[in-house]
Amino acid sequence: MNNKKKRTIANPNPRNPMQAFHFLRSLSRINLSTAPFHKRCRAIRRAAYASMARSASPNRAWSHAVLYHLHRRRHRPVPEQARCKTDENDALRRLLPGGEAMDTCRLLEETIDYVQRLRTQVKLMQEMVDSVKDDAVHEEKRQKEEI
Repeated sequence: MNNKKKRTIANPNPRNPMQAFHFLRSLSRINLSTAPFHKRCRAIRRAAYASMARSASPNRAWSHAVLYHLHRRRHRPVPEQARCKTDENDALRRLLPGGEAMDTCRLLEETIDYVQRLRTQVKLMQEMVDSVKDDAVHEEKRQKEEI
């Protein structure tokens, strides 16, 4: 008798179901089977950032900065003089995509939204891992029962 439950991935943020949709669509478009490990990691990270940015409000500056950076696919090193600032908000400005040109109030608003999207993305990815892990365990038990 097989009491296997079908587990579905629950969206951790019901207010924003589009983030899960965009992430799964981005993952389905990339070919991960033949790529080396570091390229697979990079492709998954790009898919996660792109889905997070696409599902954000169009008024968010960080989402525009993330999408611009992903489409540009080049990294320009930050000048040394920009790294040596001592302002307490500069750490936030460096962490938040597009945060370099924001005033403090807008920087804090954008940071709150960005952190919420990151949390949602982590929960979504954890649900996916748990689902795959549960499926593997159930499949292993089924194979042992057949033997």
